[in-house]
Amino acid sequence: MKIMTMAVVALLMAISVGAQEFGPATVDPAELLASRGKEFVAKARTSDTGVYSETLKEYGNHKTMLAARAKTGAPEYHEAWSDFFVVLDGEFTMLVGGKLTDQHQIGGKPGELTGSGIEGGTKVALKKGDVFHLQPKTPHQAVLTPGKTLLYYVIKVKE
Repeated sequence: MKIMTMAVVALLMAISVGAQEFGPATVDPAELLASRGKEFVAKARTSDTGVYSETLKEYGNHKTMLAARAKTGAPEYHEAWSDFFVVLDGEFTMLVGGKLTDQHQIGGKPGELTGSGIEGGTKVALKKGDVFHLQPKTPHQAVLTPGKTLLYYVIKVKE
């Protein structure tokens, strides 16, 4: 009986911190994002790229993601996607605009580009609690201070 009670309590706790859907609305509870965020940061630290992310939910022309970084990322360019970043933990500099150098397609995904760097971009300092909106066709790169980590929630909207 004690084991059954513990199992039910664990299940209820898991349900209470999972994404909650209310018809056409979804809530990603802060507790879930923080808990999964610790896991994501640990995975980012052991990743060759220093990044770990997962798509949380897809909604047709938009999707939500949770992402962690443990080092500066590669520059990116999205032909058809706007990005909204909600900084959940950490601080970093987003290099925005300018020209993507030595650009090439990312893994056979049309309209998704990366390169060796960005020439002439603007540095934007971001910290926990900030919300950043990036329009399509804008080169960008998340630059981290060595040894620091970043956890952020992403909303991607296809134009």
